[in-house]
Amino acid sequence: MPDYTAGAMPHDFRSRGYRVAAMAALAYSLVIIYASLQPFTGWRTETLPFGAFLFAPWPRWISLEDVGFNFAAYLPLGFLLALALCARLHPRNAVLLAIIACATLSVVLESAQQYLPVRIASAVDLLVNACGGMVGALIAPLFAPGHRFGGRLALLRNRWFIDGPRGDAVLLLAGLWLLTQLHAAPINMGNGDLRASLALVARFAYTPESYRYAEAGVVMLSIAALGLLLGSVARNIGSGYWRMFTLFIAGACVLKTLAAWLILRTATPWNWLTPGFVMGLAAAIMLLLVFVRLPQRGRGFAALLALIAAVVLVNCTPENPYRSLPVHLLPGRVGHFLSFTSISRALSDLWPLLTLLFLLVSLPVRYASDRR
Repeated sequence: MPDYTAGAMPHDFRSRGYRVAAMAALAYSLVIIYASLQPFTGWRTETLPFGAFLFAPWPRWISLEDVGFNFAAYLPLGFLLALALCARLHPRNAVLLAIIACATLSVVLESAQQYLPVRIASAVDLLVNACGGMVGALIAPLFAPGHRFGGRLALLRNRWFIDGPRGDAVLLLAGLWLLTQLHAAPINMGNGDLRASLALVARFAYTPESYRYAEAGVVMLSIAALGLLLGSVARNIGSGYWRMFTLFIAGACVLKTLAAWLILRTATPWNWLTPGFVMGLAAAIMLLLVFVRLPQRGRGFAALLALIAAVVLVNCTPENPYRSLPVHLLPGRVGHFLSFTSISRALSDLWPLLTLLFLLVSLPVRYASDRR
């Protein structure tokens, strides 16, 4: 493979980087909309004039922590929008348009929240959201594929993973999987937990031993599904693939620790590191050592089966009676802090569905390696 420098990077390399950013911006926008308008029921006719929240006094319940989480929720959106717009606009114009887009989306969602009894429309939220989007947009040009640093990242991606929309989509899904680790799921790495939404019941009685093995099974299947998903677009199962897989697992561990510390506010931020998690991680690595020997399409099909099995097991596992949510995360609580947790929960709920849809659509398409 030619050794390009960032300044001499081919145009198609840059285009792929911008395309990934556009896909990620769209996906993240949908997640923000989903999280901001939950539970989508109980719509009411507002007695106050439309947009009255813009002129309301500073709310008493706002806190610095709430502001920080709302700011963090919109920062990635501004970053991704500006990065995608850099493909066609001057960076200065791309940044400006991304800021306007973030502010507009926030105005629309805050206005809609006027008509939801469990949500609170606030001009403070609007201001903080716009500021988060602005900061994300301002740093985006540094990561553009046309920039030296962004160009090196694009070249590294091209060296390890196949070209085209399939590779872009898998890396996007893997990045979203990483963000799902900020959700305090009832079971470790338990994405796709639909028990509350669909009124599902556990299929076996809770005991400490059964729960430990169920947790290990969920961790094993979830991590194996991620590894096989990455493997389905890897150029080869070599050092590059294992480095990327290790980075994702290490990143997940860091985010789970941050979530325990900042969101759950536990005294021991590493309490997620349970025997079940360790058992599941070890079993997932052993599974990967076997199944990554399959051809690319075989890895994709194995990822599909592992993901389905993980979702089924998550929804069959009983609640842990010894695990209790902090007061600030209980249903019905009001606070701006919940906007961030709603986004992370929405990601966790929707990620398996998005990944399953992608695999079902992409598996019938012949892989490049299959044609050789």
